[in-house]
Amino acid sequence: MLPKLLAEILAAETAKLWKGSVRLAIIMAFLGLSVMAMVVGMIFVLIGLYLSLAEAMPYWQAGAIVGGGVFLFAALLLIIISQQGHSAPLKSDSLTTQISDDSTAQLGSAIGNIVAKSNIKTSDIVLTVLISGIVLGASPSLRQQIMTVLSEVAKSKSKDK
Repeated sequence: MLPKLLAEILAAETAKLWKGSVRLAIIMAFLGLSVMAMVVGMIFVLIGLYLSLAEAMPYWQAGAIVGGGVFLFAALLLIIISQQGHSAPLKSDSLTTQISDDSTAQLGSAIGNIVAKSNIKTSDIVLTVLISGIVLGASPSLRQQIMTVLSEVAKSKSKDK
């Protein structure tokens, strides 16, 4: 009964995962095409700018102006992109105090202690984590249910201490 139910859930979640993957691939393809179209459009705009400037001034000055504009635009994009990659600063100087404030880290350490004391093979743990990661990644509702249960378990463990 339970293996059949789990197989049905896994099949449904796998179907959702493939549907989402195909949709993501189509979106990525259109995004790539739009970026290529934008690059070609920018090239034509820059050629037009160069040709219009070349009528009013020497060619080398028009080239320097257009090239400098492209360089400044690229530098601005690099600055914006590099600022997006910075993470938020730590709340405190000590990493251990920040981890002790995080309930997820406490839950992870509790699960790690339980697993370390058991006689479970490492390969079984890896396969279980892989399968559960795929299932949880494909099902937001299941992920939300598990997170609420785990947070309640963590709260009850902290009350017991």
